[in-house]
Amino acid sequence: MTTDFPSLARQRLPERMPFHYYADRQSPWLLGRQMTCDAPVAELRRTAVDKLLSRPALRRLVGGCGGLLRRADVMALAHAERFDGLDDLGRAGLAALEEIWALDWRGFELTFTDWGSGPEWRWAQISRQGGSLVIQLGFPADHAALMGRFLPQDARQKFEESYHPVNLKGRPTLAWARVDMDLTSGEALIEEVQCDWLRLVAEEVAWLAEAEPRSRQSRAHQAYQRALFGQYAKLWPQAMLLAALEVLEILGARRVWMHMPEPGATLKGIDGLWPPQSLYSRLPKSFCFQPVAELPALLRPRPLRRSPRFARERLKQVAAMARIGRPVFWRLDLS
Repeated sequence: MTTDFPSLARQRLPERMPFHYYADRQSPWLLGRQMTCDAPVAELRRTAVDKLLSRPALRRLVGGCGGLLRRADVMALAHAERFDGLDDLGRAGLAALEEIWALDWRGFELTFTDWGSGPEWRWAQISRQGGSLVIQLGFPADHAALMGRFLPQDARQKFEESYHPVNLKGRPTLAWARVDMDLTSGEALIEEVQCDWLRLVAEEVAWLAEAEPRSRQSRAHQAYQRALFGQYAKLWPQAMLLAALEVLEILGARRVWMHMPEPGATLKGIDGLWPPQSLYSRLPKSFCFQPVAELPALLRPRPLRRSPRFARERLKQVAAMARIGRPVFWRLDLS
């Protein structure tokens, strides 16, 4: 069964959109989606969002709310870059918001493309025919100055994979995510999150250190790597996953799935080196995704016999894992 989700999604989205991020912004964002109204902290601690309450972005708010957490305060922290309803905040919410405003913010830019929509889908590592929407996380504007300080003008092309869905115009792509979605049911799947730039910078630095260890070029690349990794190495997975969730929410997603390492590799036909397992284990867990022994409805071909044989076989393998109670996907309900 085919889908035209990528093209339909791009019609609904702007060509580019700003995405503002501060460290741990995902915690109030996620908590706000799980709260339908104001709630006692003691009650929230008995749910799956308990882990969020002690996170840095929420610590001050939770500690000063007097035991009753106001949803308006939580949402103000989640969307602090555009929040202007100060009169709606409680005292604890206002104090927490001022603290958030004082943090180090990153002004990313999101752009979009599609992947695997044509005949090449067989090798494009997608879970069903029809292709993925690619969400590209462009560097903040000040990254250009960082590159200019240490690297030659033509350095950018060394850190971009031509066969990966990165943005070759405008801001370079720090990371990207591939997503699929059933626009009717609101069920979405995050296929992949990946960062090429940091990996390729590390490879270039290692090559220069061996080939010409005392050169000015080698030292400059090392200095760039230190600054780059200091700013983005820990931050990019959280920023990328939150950006993907925000875009999916704009498109109407109500339930989001994410692959686990082995079942995901099976469904996407990855025969060689697997992606970093932490991106499909610790990362979704930190975002309150729950492990489940079931398959997303959007991956169940209707009818099954019309799907290519290799796709049917992959799906059967993962379904067999689920039948014995083995978790095969991560699941997050946004509302």
